[in-house]
Amino acid sequence: MSKKQKVTKEKQGLVVGTTPERYRLVDNRLMKPVCHQSYEGGALKGSMLIQDIDKVSLNKTSNITYFVPNNIALLLSVSDKSLQEAKKIHSKYFSNKEIELDLEKMTGDRKEMMSNASSLVCDYLESIQTSIVFGYTALEAFVNLSIPDDYEYTAEKNSKGISEAYDKKAIERWLPLRTKVKSILTGIYKTKKIDSQKWWGNFLNLEFYRNEIIHQKSISHTEFYKVYFKQSIFSVCRSPVELITFFHDSHAEENKTNPLWPWLEGLETLPINREYDSSKFEIIGNMYEGFKK
Repeated sequence: MSKKQKVTKEKQGLVVGTTPERYRLVDNRLMKPVCHQSYEGGALKGSMLIQDIDKVSLNKTSNITYFVPNNIALLLSVSDKSLQEAKKIHSKYFSNKEIELDLEKMTGDRKEMMSNASSLVCDYLESIQTSIVFGYTALEAFVNLSIPDDYEYTAEKNSKGISEAYDKKAIERWLPLRTKVKSILTGIYKTKKIDSQKWWGNFLNLEFYRNEIIHQKSISHTEFYKVYFKQSIFSVCRSPVELITFFHDSHAEENKTNPLWPWLEGLETLPINREYDSSKFEIIGNMYEGFKK
């Protein structure tokens, strides 16, 4: 098998436009298309947008072909949908003074009313916890994908004067997310000081609340639920988007981009390959329609 054939087999895509300006977003959970450009004598010769596609077999006779999703975007989408549902419940029931949910003030069938209120609380807690866990998981995916394969991190010396070195696998496994963000990603993306950002405290709370969910101390330990009823929880759930946007903007200032960035408000820039090599592409039907001006 030739190198050209091998590349084509490993990765396929569809031409979805000629320039970034002419691209129309289909679904913000998908990978962004890459803009391939060719230059001659410093001038732009041609441009095309290629979006990765994949295929899965549904049964012996049927397949489905689709644009490749961005896993970070999928996780953020689940988090945001749950957050919006939590906001609706909070606004309709918990912020409405006309709706009485206190047992001592209930009138009528108190058991039925308590059951309804309890189901409502469970729906709300479920939405908040889903938003927290999936938002945090999106950040874990974003951070781990951002770290180069050959990256090595040397921690500060401990009380015994020993400093430990971590390769990428060790970083992913042993270092807490806050350390990866503050001590590693800031260097990779060359950002300004991160713990002075307005969302930093919300991110730290996100990590804390997520750990309380995943590592609940006992079945009777339910006090951590109560913080969810404060309005501030919505800012905590929003912090993953703010964190990713911070790194995207810092990266963009260096005129750099990356296919890993999800579609978010303000993150509409497309990754650009300015070193187009036609030998890496093979036309299969209308899969690659060719290089267009």
